[in-house]
Amino acid sequence: MTKIMNDWIVPLLFLVLPFVFLAPGLIWKSQLLFFLICPVFIIALDIKNIWIKSFLLYASAWQIVVFFLSFSKVGMNPGYGLSVILALMAGAIVFKFVSEGNIPDEKWFTVIRIAVILQILLSLPQPFGWNPFADFMALFIKVRENLPGHLVGSLGNRNYLAAFIAISIPCFVGWRTFKIGRISINPAIIGIFVFLGFCLSPGTLAAIIGMAFLLSYNLSPMKRLISMSAAMKVAVAFTACYVLITGNHLNEFTALPGQLHEFLTTGKFTVDPFKSDVGRFAMWMMALSQLITGWFFMIFGFGPGAFWGREYSMHGQYISVWFQFGLVGLGLMAGYIYTTIRFLAKRKSLILLTSFVIICLDMIGNFPAEIASTAFLIIVICGLIERERRG
Repeated sequence: MTKIMNDWIVPLLFLVLPFVFLAPGLIWKSQLLFFLICPVFIIALDIKNIWIKSFLLYASAWQIVVFFLSFSKVGMNPGYGLSVILALMAGAIVFKFVSEGNIPDEKWFTVIRIAVILQILLSLPQPFGWNPFADFMALFIKVRENLPGHLVGSLGNRNYLAAFIAISIPCFVGWRTFKIGRISINPAIIGIFVFLGFCLSPGTLAAIIGMAFLLSYNLSPMKRLISMSAAMKVAVAFTACYVLITGNHLNEFTALPGQLHEFLTTGKFTVDPFKSDVGRFAMWMMALSQLITGWFFMIFGFGPGAFWGREYSMHGQYISVWFQFGLVGLGLMAGYIYTTIRFLAKRKSLILLTSFVIICLDMIGNFPAEIASTAFLIIVICGLIERERRG
């Protein structure tokens, strides 16, 4: 049945294309947009993982609905979600290439390690006013950049850099390790954690908890619980010290009680429309206040690329997926996470399992799947997992 679908999907899409989305003056534009969605359908049907396949098909169907609504009185702009669909298409291609490729895992881990080391080397001079990456690019193009004054590497933001490195840390396990007595020492991991301490990002917290998960995996349940509890306390203490010492994000915590009271009592959330950064808690409540306005939005979301209240990404991947694709999309995402963790735990694939756990943790307060560099890394990890799943 699957083979028949794969064989016939291109002819069927070709048959439909000339007749879809007829609207005066917009025919060629609407048909072009549908044409761009066709590869997502084609790739999705050829992907074996049922959760990823279903999510790609669901997201594509949602975008088609947006096209239809754009010709109605609702007047939605179909271009807003197109970048989401094209990103999903690119991700599906990379996922398929990695999952069906023959490059050994260790070779992939070597590539990831090289990328991390290069990013660290690029970022070290940046707090001192020198950006070697920007200087190199300036040899070829005109670079317009405001040096951030902190560690960003070539990724432009310390959150992106920290997430990229945190997800990659398990690839350094067992690499260049030596023993002093009964204690194993891994200089690379120690150096990376020191570096992450200066990144001051949710990725740092995810790395702390993720590595505690790995190191305590083979311990007894009680010792494992104690280790994970200690790691979470370290992560909380690190966050508290950072907020209190620097004052960054302090306003988010001080404003939270009042914001939460307003949201719980009225079901609405108001914020200064001219305020650029409203903080994570405010972002989440802004999105939730719109989701709870109707059962349709709760279940199906507002569509790919829907405007949630600000012109930047919502700092939380799960709430972002919920807002765009509803509980259906979030459920597909949760199903993939659950089955993947269960499979890796059963196979005891600790490196891939730990990377995946760190990804899931970072997505609570970040949006790594919406940044090209971290999204590419996540897709590579998921592709390697899928290859192991398929044996």
